[in-house]
Amino acid sequence: MTNKAIFTACVLCLLFLNAGCVRRKQFHAPVDKKGSPTITLEFVDLADSYALGSQIILRMRLIIDSKEPVEFVFPSSCPAEFVIYRDGEPIWNSLEGMACLQVITKTTFNPSDTLEYSSQWNCTTKSWKGVTLGKYTVQGLLLSNPPVKTEAKSIHLVD
Repeated sequence: MTNKAIFTACVLCLLFLNAGCVRRKQFHAPVDKKGSPTITLEFVDLADSYALGSQIILRMRLIIDSKEPVEFVFPSSCPAEFVIYRDGEPIWNSLEGMACLQVITKTTFNPSDTLEYSSQWNCTTKSWKGVTLGKYTVQGLLLSNPPVKTEAKSIHLVD
């Protein structure tokens, strides 16, 4: 191969790779401040403390406040995940060990739609070891492109 052919191949590869890195718009809705949608992702019925070893149901609700339909783009078949942190380090993820199909899905929500996502944490870590008493942080994440997060919420595991 000549230097020109190698150079051309490299440029084409870089252009191809860069095309996959372009950020897409999160929502296809009006851009003006009065008509722009309000997207909220919040926890539902998450208590401040739980007994150590209990099965904790994690639920979050997506609330769309918009005058127009809002479109979300999901890069896989897994639309949401929950993460448990201890001292700022993730110790459990609801998608750990799950297989998500790598398929792009567009979902349109109508004005004032709500949708709930849930998972269950059985007080274990990534390595299936039990956890100890103390403070943990929970965060939910809608795996849209770009993602939408809940506010981090502290929970305590007690006797």
